[in-house]
Amino acid sequence: MAMTDLHELFVHKLAQQYYVEQELVETLDEMARNTTNDRMSQGFADHRDETRTQVQRIEDVFAALDRPAEARDCAILDGLEEDRRELEAEIEDDELLNMVYLNAGMMTERVEMTAYEGLTTIGEQLELGNDVQTPLESNYEEEQSAFRELETMATAKDMKSLWDRLTPS
Repeated sequence: MAMTDLHELFVHKLAQQYYVEQELVETLDEMARNTTNDRMSQGFADHRDETRTQVQRIEDVFAALDRPAEARDCAILDGLEEDRRELEAEIEDDELLNMVYLNAGMMTERVEMTAYEGLTTIGEQLELGNDVQTPLESNYEEEQSAFRELETMATAKDMKSLWDRLTPS
């Protein structure tokens, strides 16, 4: 079926983001369990809990649009997940695997921030109102915060030993 208007595009993108957030609840739980870095594990667990709230907010947006919540596959997330799983299968070093998780988290947060920026822009053009915009903006702000936390971890002293060990001198 051909997409013919901006509202349909908005709903399509919203459904993709709904899929992303639902999938990430499980992924974040898995990464929280698998990382050997306590700070990273706690960060992933905390963001998993935020992500559950983000799923609810998207359901609220669907309700504000008077539509049932629906999830649509998102090839970008599926590709990031496939890449992470392939690396997990190839890497035995725990610290190196922690770096895979850190990078996967950062890449995913960037994709999510961009998705929410796009949804907000389209929502503004459609004048969908605060019942739609506010939950999306809240999710966006949490994604920004999660990304900043991952950036901080990348430069933290507990990652320094990994950088020192893996960087040729």
